[in-house]
Amino acid sequence: MPPSARKRRTGSDARLGASSPDLPMTPPGGMRDLLPPASMTRTLLWQGLMETFDMYGYQRVTTPPVEYAQVIERGLGTVDRRDLVRFIEPDSGEVALLRPDMTPQIARIVATRLQDRPAPWRLCYEGTIVRRRRGRARKQHQVLQCGIECVGLKGPEADAEVIEVAVRACEEVGLEDFLVELAQVKIGAEVLEHVPANARLAVIDTLAAKDATRLEKLLKDAGVSAPERRRLLMLCDLYGDRSVLGDARRRLKNSAARRALDELERVVERLADAGLGDRVAIDLSDLRRHSYYTGVSMTLLAAGPGEPLGMGGRYDDLLRRYDAPAPATGFAFEVDNVLWALSEAGVSLEGKLPLRAVVAGGSYAQRRATAELWRSRGARVAVIPAKTAAEAKRYAKAWDYDLLVWNQRGGARLTRLADGRARTLEGEPGAELLAKLVSWARIGNET
Repeated sequence: MPPSARKRRTGSDARLGASSPDLPMTPPGGMRDLLPPASMTRTLLWQGLMETFDMYGYQRVTTPPVEYAQVIERGLGTVDRRDLVRFIEPDSGEVALLRPDMTPQIARIVATRLQDRPAPWRLCYEGTIVRRRRGRARKQHQVLQCGIECVGLKGPEADAEVIEVAVRACEEVGLEDFLVELAQVKIGAEVLEHVPANARLAVIDTLAAKDATRLEKLLKDAGVSAPERRRLLMLCDLYGDRSVLGDARRRLKNSAARRALDELERVVERLADAGLGDRVAIDLSDLRRHSYYTGVSMTLLAAGPGEPLGMGGRYDDLLRRYDAPAPATGFAFEVDNVLWALSEAGVSLEGKLPLRAVVAGGSYAQRRATAELWRSRGARVAVIPAKTAAEAKRYAKAWDYDLLVWNQRGGARLTRLADGRARTLEGEPGAELLAKLVSWARIGNET
């Protein structure tokens, strides 16, 4: 998890469950609580991402955290069914599950409640998904996602639009150093049909790792013919910048592969027209989502999390499973991974949170008037009836407030809690001075 999300242990941990030692006082395995300010930082981040989605015309839908298993499973592509968390829904007796992916829910909505509206459907969402993520180094099952789905549009313009929205969203929240890796599953999916099903997953993973020696051994052991082995081994070398497309055209001779390359190149050209060419890389060896995606797919990568910031691609077969066939493409961010990448890049979102202050001291009327004054400048203010400034300061620091405003005769004493610096305020500040004080309450703004 990002450094800012690491759990801060307090003395209260030792008291948990003291009166009920058999009561489990922590969340189930793989689940977590998010405390302030980490929860507020994540909210600010996904709101920033969603704001970009909105700018491109993607309208927000909210889906339930629980769905009937048969609805979700019909639309699952890249999620291993063994990763699902199932239970019996008590009212119906049907098998239900905690959603592991939101795209099948979007497909259900488009196929039912939005069928009376004309295409295209541009929808966005945010929420928590739950996957067991077996065998991975990270055991976190609870994943905060936000993403977009563009349903009803086919062709390179729609693919490029979704990719552009994802890139602009990253830029908007302050991430600059990242890469968009494009793949085209049509190129290798046909060859995979010649690989026995029980060897296919290992072949796909080895191909993605570009391990040609192990790949050849796996293919030989699986009984794959020499011509088909060569076609798959060739993909190990087809990754890099845009020049990979020309190399692929020289080496891939069959007409299906050439048509797939044409599709990918048209998307790359449109991204270049949007000024995003320098962010694009090509990886034709990535077939890890071949059973779900039907064309160009994308993975967004940056230093830090060791996992993609997000993934997406074209999935033209999904809506057909819900009896509403339509072309579609989409992308989803894993918010924690974006936060980690921002932290790795030295970008802090905490400075973008509204100023948070505690007001104490003086009479009830004074505290109320002071709080309203600071709220008028956008600060988030809590009022407490502390008896001493020291008591108020302890409270404010424990709850990660930025500023303590202690009312005293003729004015107030302001304490910046990050570094303890203080200043005295005489009388009620005017609008100009108050604006300067709000700025001063952040370290680095010394006016």
